[in-house]
Amino acid sequence: MVVLHDTEPKSTTVEKVVEPIIDVGNLLIVDRDSIEGDVTENLLSRARNNTQLLFNSIWQLEQKRVEDAILVDLPAPTYRLPREKKIPEKKEPTKWEKYAAEKGIKKRTKAKKVFDEQSKEWKPTYGYRRGNDDTKDWVIEIPDNADPNKDYFEERVEKKKERVAKNETARLKNLARQLKTTIKKGPSTDASIGVGVNPREKTKQQVRFAVDRAKVSTASVGKFQEGLKGEKVNVKSGKKRKFESNEGPASNEKQRSLEVLQKLKNKKAKIVEEKASIAAGGDDGEKREKKKSGKPARQKSEVHRQKWFKNKVADKKKRNHGTVKKGGKAKR
Repeated sequence: MVVLHDTEPKSTTVEKVVEPIIDVGNLLIVDRDSIEGDVTENLLSRARNNTQLLFNSIWQLEQKRVEDAILVDLPAPTYRLPREKKIPEKKEPTKWEKYAAEKGIKKRTKAKKVFDEQSKEWKPTYGYRRGNDDTKDWVIEIPDNADPNKDYFEERVEKKKERVAKNETARLKNLARQLKTTIKKGPSTDASIGVGVNPREKTKQQVRFAVDRAKVSTASVGKFQEGLKGEKVNVKSGKKRKFESNEGPASNEKQRSLEVLQKLKNKKAKIVEEKASIAAGGDDGEKREKKKSGKPARQKSEVHRQKWFKNKVADKKKRNHGTVKKGGKAKR
């Protein structure tokens, strides 16, 4: 980095061979002069001159004083500089903002903390553990002309739920009103069940599916949901599994056991053709066995396996008693 120490101040008037392009809105200057001579000194002097030209253009704008500072309003930029994302569009004002603008209502900022008289502490004005919270009172004063049998605690809870639901509905309406200018309407991403489809474009099956989903979304899974006038019962609602009671007469249990036994007797054995052909010594089985081991397949039926197993068990018993079986005969 090279720093030039000049004793005499330079003039604010700058002469250029080729007039530069100045965009005051972006604080941008484009110098189109060619570079000659020493590059380092030429670049430093050129940077100083171009900065002076830019400031000269700024001071030619309309000025205003705010306290001890002099400010100017920059004009709209001439060049469109590249950016990663597009400039966010201005949001449409909400219904309350429109009403406040018409009536001249200005927003007043309230303090974030309020002094709670009961706890003698500073607490948040709104939200969790807020100060002067009347919903925590254990007693409610009832007027003389009010119904004494009414549950005013439950009424207070319901009113709060209604306020929350009303605010949420208003928030969603404002959001939908703002997104109308940015979201493009197109085909539904889940048109098969009717989600995101215009109600006028839904088919009969999609409307019925939406009604069924809304009915079973209650706490009782639609058990106490009243039907509409002339509404048909949905035949595709499905069947629930039914379980018999654990307690009952012994005759019913005996009958069920007999039915299970009868089903086991009537059940036919599943025959696998490949295994059956191998056991019977078929050509296919022999070929497969030859391919695997290179030797002819050994033909052995189920009866032979059972005899072999019985002989093995008998041989083990006789060995325990001091006898050995050889060639089907016993020796002592």
